[in-house]
Amino acid sequence: MREIRLFDADESLNHNAYRAPGAASLDELRQAPLKVEYFKRLYSRMHRGIVSHPVKLGRANTHLLEGTTFAFIAMDDGPEKLAVIEKLEAIGALFIDVGMGLNLEENLSLGGILRTTVSTPERRDVVRKRVSFAPKEAGGVYETNIQIADLNSLNADLAVIKWKKLRGLLPRPGERIAQQLYD
Repeated sequence: MREIRLFDADESLNHNAYRAPGAASLDELRQAPLKVEYFKRLYSRMHRGIVSHPVKLGRANTHLLEGTTFAFIAMDDGPEKLAVIEKLEAIGALFIDVGMGLNLEENLSLGGILRTTVSTPERRDVVRKRVSFAPKEAGGVYETNIQIADLNSLNADLAVIKWKKLRGLLPRPGERIAQQLYD
């Protein structure tokens, strides 16, 4: 059976809701649902097979990834991310990891870079070159700047575009696609 697995132990609260797609209502935020349950409820309107795991994915529970064929990763904590990536590599899964490095200059100008890294069985080395596995630093621009929602959205869009390229759903320059886009 095809399924989409969601992993996150956090509640959907005011301080993190602005970084998420869409707009949770004030009533929804007051209920403080787990993010995975909130997104499962939201996206079950258009997708079947969504399975929520209200846990922080890491070394202790990588067994939950068994059977995964493709994963999108958006994790802060480097050592736990490394464990997840090692598991995905061991089971032969393809994955895309996203990240960003941000800075706020003179409390006025937000700057930084977005990173979208693809890992396939043929190209595993690229992850070790581009992804940081350092522990997450507390605080910072990511947790306080309202523009992060836009950057998260852009990074997600870039990851989906890479996924579509991997699946052959986007043409190369000068090429047309004449295939069914969805199963």
